Amino acid sequence: MIDISSTRYLSLPEEFVLLSYRRSGNVHEVRQTATGCAVAELGELALRRTLLTPPRKKSKVCGLDVYHLNSRIELLHTDPTGLAWGDELVTELERERAAARKPVPVHRWLRRRFHAALVLHRNALVEHGLLSPGHSTILKRPRYHPNSRVRDALIGHLQAVCHGESPLDAHMLFLLALVKGAQLSGEFGLSWSQLQKLGVVAGVGPAAHLPEDLRDTSIVLGALVPARENSGRSHT
Repeated sequence: MIDISSTRYLSLPEEFVLLSYRRSGNVHEVRQTATGCAVAELGELALRRTLLTPPRKKSKVCGLDVYHLNSRIELLHTDPTGLAWGDELVTELERERAAARKPVPVHRWLRRRFHAALVLHRNALVEHGLLSPGHSTILKRPRYHPNSRVRDALIGHLQAVCHGESPLDAHMLFLLALVKGAQLSGEFGLSWSQLQKLGVVAGVGPAAHLPEDLRDTSIVLGALVPARENSGRSHT
């Protein structure tokens, strides 16, 4: 059992899945959550300096930075990541890159990976006691109820960063991007104006100390989380 008093023991995809499951045991939309989980895997490997998903290019329109989103995964090296699933993904990405002689297209990889990613990290959370499996009363569909203490602590940390009460580090930068991409900001009390104040795009303020390549990758990854197709419905 994981010590839930620890402040850093979950990987980025595990945190994203834990935040995505509500007290009811549902997520808003399973495909969005599954794809976001796969995106979070790329984020975790970017934090470990194994890969990047930089924008194809950046330009300015009316004085604002415009990102032309990336369509490829750029491996920086193939050294061990410290994660079994991470090492498997790096091996797969390197094999595909070598066969094609070019970086792997990110959208194609996400379509192939999203289901397995959710199952893998959801099962890890169940094993650690941070998701409790169950079933709905009527339809007997599976439910996964999050550990409220850990989930609320994560949300509180996100709020503290946005309110300037806690420093912005690279990990929280990526988690905030994923939460915004998954349309969870409103539920967690995070406004876009607060996120803008972090200076992620411009590299100023709380984000000034963060490397530009990580800031760029966080923005691209957040944009890769798909919008909900049926925002009024909940799925398991």
